[in-house]
Amino acid sequence: MVRRNGMNITMALLLVLFLASCSQAEPARRHTATPETVALYSDEGCWSESVQAAERMFQWMGYTVTLVNADYIKNGRLDNSNILCVPGGDMYQYAQSLSPEGMENIRGFIRNGGGYIGICGGAYFASEKVIWQGDQLPMTSLRLFSGTAEGPRNEIAPCPDYAMCKVNTVAPAHPITQSEPDSAWMLYYWGPMLVPNEDANIVILGEYDSGNQAAMLALDYGRGRVFLIGTHPEIEEDSERDGAEFADELDDQGSDWDLMKKAVLWCLRRGVAD
Repeated sequence: MVRRNGMNITMALLLVLFLASCSQAEPARRHTATPETVALYSDEGCWSESVQAAERMFQWMGYTVTLVNADYIKNGRLDNSNILCVPGGDMYQYAQSLSPEGMENIRGFIRNGGGYIGICGGAYFASEKVIWQGDQLPMTSLRLFSGTAEGPRNEIAPCPDYAMCKVNTVAPAHPITQSEPDSAWMLYYWGPMLVPNEDANIVILGEYDSGNQAAMLALDYGRGRVFLIGTHPEIEEDSERDGAEFADELDDQGSDWDLMKKAVLWCLRRGVAD
């Protein structure tokens, strides 16, 4: 009887150790919202036309779009989505509204497998250092990208003007830019050039034709992925499908939505090679 009890105790200890080892294994990917959902930041400082056009763009891709504000993010609700998109707007205001708490929630969301799409102001906001009109802004940024976002590019369009700009593809083998043309025309509206630190582990996908500085890039962040672009690919200058009338007098010589769809798929690890 004593031996049988000893065996029972041994088996119980082994079971406890097994369960403990299972609990220490790498957690499953948390962002499994179905259908796949894009959280689109829409709060103070956001450029309304960028929000509207991005919402139409993601819906065109077939995704459910949820407009979220700073409180939504600070309350830890991003896990209801697969991707966070921060559109064009005031990066300084983004930092003020989201606070360190909200920014840490965003970083945690991406580290655990979420995706981040940063467009213009969202690209500034994601960078380690933000320089605006020659001065570094006194702000705590999201710091997903190890480098500097600097703008506006006055040689393309002096602030407050806007214009079409040529972006050259420089990574034709990357899943986002493969099968893309050698160059594309996109709306430039005060966006940054993205200057990586020497030790930054990133892939530059496209460069401004003027100055040959990075206009879009991709990087891994923990188990998640990040895509940043300094132009406004969400705006369709010669189409009404974006729901925005801004810059309709211009011609983008083709849509940029297919490029953005591949960026989303890459962030989601869906349908494109790693």
